[in-house]
Amino acid sequence: MLDAETRKLIETAKARRQVELSARFVDASPVAGKPDAGARRDQAWADLEAEIVAAVGDHAGDGLRVLRRLKTRPEMVITGPVAAWRRFVEDKRALVGGPSVEFRHYVQPWSHGLPGFPE
Repeated sequence: MLDAETRKLIETAKARRQVELSARFVDASPVAGKPDAGARRDQAWADLEAEIVAAVGDHAGDGLRVLRRLKTRPEMVITGPVAAWRRFVEDKRALVGGPSVEFRHYVQPWSHGLPGFPE
């Protein structure tokens, strides 16, 4: 999924502007209450993460790259110029429009860089 605010940013911003988007795993599986739900969720994120990294790798020549993987939740931050994001969204419609991943504009939390905060 690509939220409306992020879609508008990608459509209207200048092509050379550098933008960070987060790709967050959305767990909509019906196995949430089962004993092995955590392992299944971890495996689903690992598979999705590999798919996202491969898709970003396809657009590495345009300037897209994985900036970092967050440690506290299944999410990664991807950075690149707006022009590259436009091509990525156009080329990877199945991934960007899929229900298991949410792409949105990444803004660093207020606690970024403070001691005692992991991210």
